[in-house]
Amino acid sequence: MAPELQFQRKKRLSLRPDCLWEIKEGYVRSVTWSESGEVATLGIWGAGDRIGKPLSRLKCYQLECLTEVSAQLTPTSDAEAHAACIHHTHQTEIMLRLMHIRSTSQRLLQLLYWLAARFGTRVDRGYLLDLPLTHQLIAEMIGTTRVTVTRMLNDFTQKRKICPLPRRKLLLLCADLAPALSEFEI
Repeated sequence: MAPELQFQRKKRLSLRPDCLWEIKEGYVRSVTWSESGEVATLGIWGAGDRIGKPLSRLKCYQLECLTEVSAQLTPTSDAEAHAACIHHTHQTEIMLRLMHIRSTSQRLLQLLYWLAARFGTRVDRGYLLDLPLTHQLIAEMIGTTRVTVTRMLNDFTQKRKICPLPRRKLLLLCADLAPALSEFEI
């Protein structure tokens, strides 16, 4: 069995055609980009997820650490690759679904709800999202500009939908995410 490896924030996980990375701790995003260099986030992955080149046919594809990451390179059996492929497809479908919400503010709010449901922690006032997302990264995820994301997050704060916390943490002020996420089938 391969050893667990440690990666710093912003580092890339190497891609091998015969192995997947199993994330033990931290967060990774899978990305692609257009010929003009425009970045598109394909997914956000955390502990327990298996990701890697065997799950993508894209030529332009990379795995970027959003936080410090501990991961293990694992050869894939057919059964493991199949299970990882199904999970990977489901998460990618959610990202695609988010991108087709017409209203930019609703697209952002649904992204935050989905991230809170997937990676957040239930607390007294709502859901704590301890995923250090920059406004630029969020903008790339929903196909808008950093300035627009900043403006919308400020608006959500004034409307008491969110409460920004130190270290890029975010508190979503809602008691139950189920109604907001029913169409994503989390």
